[in-house]
Amino acid sequence: MSTCLVCNRSASVTSFAEWDYAVDCSFCGRYIISNGGKDYLDDSPYIKHKVKILMRERKINELKPIALFKEHPADSKPHINFSIVVIDELISTFPKNISDRLNRSLKNIASSSVYPGDKLSFTEDHLSLIFTQSLAENEAFFLLNQLISDGLITGHAGYPAELVVTVKGWNKIAELEEHDVVNDKQVFVAMMFKDEVEEAYECGIKEAITKTGFTPIRIDKKEHNNKIDDEIIAEIKRSKFVIADFTGHRGGVYFEAGFAMGLGKSVIWTCREDDLEDLHFDTRQYSHIVWKDPDDLREKLINRIRATI
Repeated sequence: MSTCLVCNRSASVTSFAEWDYAVDCSFCGRYIISNGGKDYLDDSPYIKHKVKILMRERKINELKPIALFKEHPADSKPHINFSIVVIDELISTFPKNISDRLNRSLKNIASSSVYPGDKLSFTEDHLSLIFTQSLAENEAFFLLNQLISDGLITGHAGYPAELVVTVKGWNKIAELEEHDVVNDKQVFVAMMFKDEVEEAYECGIKEAITKTGFTPIRIDKKEHNNKIDDEIIAEIKRSKFVIADFTGHRGGVYFEAGFAMGLGKSVIWTCREDDLEDLHFDTRQYSHIVWKDPDDLREKLINRIRATI
């Protein structure tokens, strides 16, 4: 036994080729982390804090193991059979507003309960169930107090405590899940419809979507008799998540990405390298996949989808 390189709890840690580490942690799950990724987390306590919460959520939701890197490796890593994820890309999935942080914290508490009505014995080890941005415990207690005030859980904000998700809380989770997933496999693709990016769609985006077990929908490739705007809105609502490629900077792509965000759906942002500098300032804050060619786009998209969806 050794120490988890994310949460610092006891874990199985094995070092192997090229200074990478394989970790099996009861809180963070199985993962690989590069030496550069390890140093990045050690030097960035707030980033490490967020990674700890996201890895705990991945473990709870039984998502596939990933390999954490500071940057995309320049060379292939044949000894790594997990999807390689840049740490900053993982951090981009951390909820950005307090409503989403409360909702995902509630889901974590419910998923950690054995059954509806079960009492979760909340201790210091459970603080990573709460989506806090700071290292301060009182932020976690503030969010717990809000969930209690909203009638979603019972108990008190502290530890040790016994937390129970109420009927109202379970109904809230059911609403969130119904809202999040309409068609579990459909992915809406928003992009410019021109020959110059057709190969990027067919060999990059479409292949990445199908190889990760999803089905793409691009509105210009669908037969329908409805108004195009109505059809776009309907298909985004039906989709699990959206891939928005901003190459060419079409206004419709900005609208479709914004509409999906308004629905609370995940958006994966992409842009061709030579078009990146023209991104609108409102969207620059999001972590874009910057691609050079369709092959580059495909591989980066596969990793992002497996890491974040």
